[in-house]
Amino acid sequence: MYIYQSIKHFTAAFLFATGGYAAQAQTTDAGIMPFLGLETNARTAGMAGAATAVADNPLAVYANAALSLIGERHAGGALFSGPWNTAFDSANVLYGVGGGFYTPDSRNALLAGVRYFRGPSVGLTDEQGFPAGTARPQDLSAEVGYGRRIGRNLAFSLTARYVRSDQGFGEKPMQGVSFDIGAAYRGTLRAVEGARWIVGLRLADIGPDVKASDGERCGLPIRGSLGGSLHLPFRSNHMLCVALDLSHQFRGGITGLAAGAEYTFFRHGVVRGGYHFGHKNKGTGNYASLGCGFIAGPVRCDAAWRFGGNKFNPLNDTFLFSVGFLL
Repeated sequence: MYIYQSIKHFTAAFLFATGGYAAQAQTTDAGIMPFLGLETNARTAGMAGAATAVADNPLAVYANAALSLIGERHAGGALFSGPWNTAFDSANVLYGVGGGFYTPDSRNALLAGVRYFRGPSVGLTDEQGFPAGTARPQDLSAEVGYGRRIGRNLAFSLTARYVRSDQGFGEKPMQGVSFDIGAAYRGTLRAVEGARWIVGLRLADIGPDVKASDGERCGLPIRGSLGGSLHLPFRSNHMLCVALDLSHQFRGGITGLAAGAEYTFFRHGVVRGGYHFGHKNKGTGNYASLGCGFIAGPVRCDAAWRFGGNKFNPLNDTFLFSVGFLL
């Protein structure tokens, strides 16, 4: 009875909080610091970003921290780098750092991560149109999270994040804080031995507006996502995972749908594919993705390729790499 009441009260509080922030964030601007929505894990990037309900993710602090208590692993960490263009030009790459999680017991989880992104150099001109040097934007985020499992199958999480964005024009960088709220629930399919399903919910980057160098208050790109995944083992040492994510950025009204699949064969090799449906002229738009990976004991190495999107989108035709471990 106590567990049931706790789940009911916690769920009600979660829905109240997410609904309130969603209504507050319905505005025409698309928010600042778009790097917060970039992919960090090559595994889920190969599935077109369907990450809200995919467990055993060492970078769950960026996707849905509640998943750290839903999967089969109790600790993990990873480093990532990208997106790289097809020429692997280091002058235009956005660098990432990494993150991880640790569950000291079956009910609590601690998560942390740091991201550093450096954008391409932008040429500047003076009032007469003559070259006046270059600017290179830099973005940073540092986050810590806590997860709590209630009962056997339900988990909630809260993540606090420090964000900093410097456009490289010599002005004072923007700084602020934001928070993520996550939830995840798992179940089993009785019709298939060993099969399980997961539903995940996340509200990301909620918090106060950030003050720009000119004193203007700018809103963060508050985003919500609802996802589901199905894990189907078949034969010996083979696993198929299918994931679906519905996402919405409340600032700007940008909605997207990601569908992806992952096939693990002989417990070591992994291939992935996915497609993202989005707005044609805003947000990430439509694009396809392919990915692959290799598992050697606790070590995971993954790569993802994003292609087929708008040719003017700098993220089109790029690669993302990540390497990590799960225990």
